[in-house]
Amino acid sequence: MIADVADHVAPGVRRVTAPNPSALTGAGTQSYVVGSLDVVVVDPGPDDDTHLERLAGERVRYVLVTHDHDDHAAGARALADRCGALVLGPQGGQGRSPDGVLADGDVVAVPGWRLTVLSTPGHAARHLCFLLETDAGATSSARRLLFSGDLVLGGSSTVVAPPDGDMAQYVASLERLLALDPVVDVVAPGHGPLVVDGHAAIARQLEHRREREREVLAALACRDRATVAEIAGAVYPVVAPGLEDAIQLQVWAHLRKLVGDGSVATAEPDDRRGAYWLV
Repeated sequence: MIADVADHVAPGVRRVTAPNPSALTGAGTQSYVVGSLDVVVVDPGPDDDTHLERLAGERVRYVLVTHDHDDHAAGARALADRCGALVLGPQGGQGRSPDGVLADGDVVAVPGWRLTVLSTPGHAARHLCFLLETDAGATSSARRLLFSGDLVLGGSSTVVAPPDGDMAQYVASLERLLALDPVVDVVAPGHGPLVVDGHAAIARQLEHRREREREVLAALACRDRATVAEIAGAVYPVVAPGLEDAIQLQVWAHLRKLVGDGSVATAEPDDRRGAYWLV
């Protein structure tokens, strides 16, 4: 994946990687272009002139946003203004509002293709995925491709960071994707490589979260009380530089879910610095 060079990842779908590599974004945010005449751009990425210019070379009719984090949505308005397109997505935060708010079950169509909206909160409170289908609705290779935003990544797990991120919702969203019929064959993620075994990858992500939950409970079982930082140190003894805060947020998200489940207690559920204990 080379920044701002389009490559074909499926019939009718091109991917352009934004030039925003980091410890959390990997090689960069993946923007996707769907269609051949009027097109849809999924997640235009950061407000970067070079990247947006590459996307604006298409006849863009709609700019879709999976969620309003800067690395996915900051360039949406600028791209739409360049192309005379409409921004469609969840109700925006960070001072951003789409031209049209998408809800679960909505359909966005351009010639030859349509995208069905799935509400999948968890990584963000208002996170969407888009299921790609042909107009004919038949060919399974297109029908089973899912633009997953940050719900499912290629080659890594996503960060669920409270308070906007919610682990209970995240797990429920993964369970929803697993229950889709037909199953998801291919996942086009917001970061990382294309996932060609989509259904299996979703199942692995779900099991990964459940295993982390078991590890958090095991860490608490060894202590009368513990803070997020203490539990993170036990569950993640080795952390790559730059990911320390993300790891603690992930552990906090698991603890908040466990409090909701009734397995763990805390005096200050909205205070990351507070102590937790087993019920």
